Amino acid sequence: MDEVGIAKALSSGTRAKILRWLRDPETNFESRVEGDLTEDGVCVNLIAEKAGVSQPTASRHLAVLKGAGLVETRRVAQRNYHRRDEVGISEAKRLLAEGF
Repeated sequence: MDEVGIAKALSSGTRAKILRWLRDPETNFESRVEGDLTEDGVCVNLIAEKAGVSQPTASRHLAVLKGAGLVETRRVAQRNYHRRDEVGISEAKRLLAEGF
């Protein structure tokens, strides 16, 4: 994780919104599968729907966030679930604060 990768990940309004939504998934998403918002995270389909983008586009946004260490992905059966990586976000904040 570096400052440039983090800054690039956060340079998209959609990715910034996804991170905000994932801060409180139960408020921001309507669960369709028991447990997908609390323990496992949020299904990419719910994120795509809320963002108004296709599932592949949402997956690309999530891949960038994951690459920057801001999101964790967990595979359960046939679905990928996403949630914030709070340790990674804390580290990103620290790196960005030190970089300027």
